[in-house]
Amino acid sequence: MNTAVKRNKGGRPTAINSAVVQKLLEAFQLDLPVAEACKYAGIAKQTYYNHCKNKEFLDKMERAKMEATLKARKTVIEKMEDDGGLALKYLERKRKEEFSPRIEQNVEVNSILALVKAQEESETVNWDDTQSHLKALAEKH
Repeated sequence: MNTAVKRNKGGRPTAINSAVVQKLLEAFQLDLPVAEACKYAGIAKQTYYNHCKNKEFLDKMERAKMEATLKARKTVIEKMEDDGGLALKYLERKRKEEFSPRIEQNVEVNSILALVKAQEESETVNWDDTQSHLKALAEKH
């Protein structure tokens, strides 16, 4: 019997048996989330989480969860050699600051609110006519 599955010493049978473990592994290898993996294996999420207290079981599940991502990474790396477009796409995502065609801007909401508040304090604003207010702001700057 699988060492990750506890042997039951009588009473109610354990919900996590070798068949359930196998189904969980299959589900996680397909990159399913915990809720779907548990549904596929026929157990409650709480049963899964309770069993995760067993370090060996948890390690096995975590390795299975990484498998789809590892396969995808390996495939991308192998295919990049023959596909320059794929290589560029990889770099655009992995090294955004160097290769991304987009410029990401971080705008702090507090700064915008401070500017609007300062503007409101310096003049009366008719918020019913936002278009003219925005135009006036743009003309000042």
